[in-house]
Amino acid sequence: MKLPLFPLPICLLPEGYTQLRIFEPRYKRLVAESLKSGQGFGLCMLEEDNNTIQSIGTLVHIIDFETLADGLLGVSIQGSQRFKLNEISIESDGLKRGDVSLIDNWPPTHIASDERYLSQMLQNILKEYPQHLKHYQDEQFDDIAWVCQRWLEILPVQASEKYSCINTSDHIMARDLLRSVIK
Repeated sequence: MKLPLFPLPICLLPEGYTQLRIFEPRYKRLVAESLKSGQGFGLCMLEEDNNTIQSIGTLVHIIDFETLADGLLGVSIQGSQRFKLNEISIESDGLKRGDVSLIDNWPPTHIASDERYLSQMLQNILKEYPQHLKHYQDEQFDDIAWVCQRWLEILPVQASEKYSCINTSDHIMARDLLRSVIK
């Protein structure tokens, strides 16, 4: 599968939500292409050097867009599926396009009683961001894999630490990281 890529120093995982401000012509083209095809685009996290693209990314879809007060294009996106980046090509305007292979998302796992605090703390933080919170359902907070993904999106740790967690087949490493950081 070929996808236009949007490399950013942020992490967005399946079922996650964020908003982007689009101003570069190549990314306006990416948005137009994604809306026309319905295929979405690949969001890839950059390493700490803000240049190297991580090889695991997330297929995202545009769920809303608007013209912002400053005239820029605002795009709301939601993650749907993880992928492995096999190859990158760069087009004449600098837009990167990747040949990707979809990989399994983390399996849903019911939250254990000793993990419940991670969910409750996340809910408290997200209450401060109602625009984000409205995209999530109450029952999602009972899935520890989902909770770990939301924490990875907001946790202020190095991209390499996040990537180590993302590059696994389940939530265990992320949960262990969270337990060591959040007491």
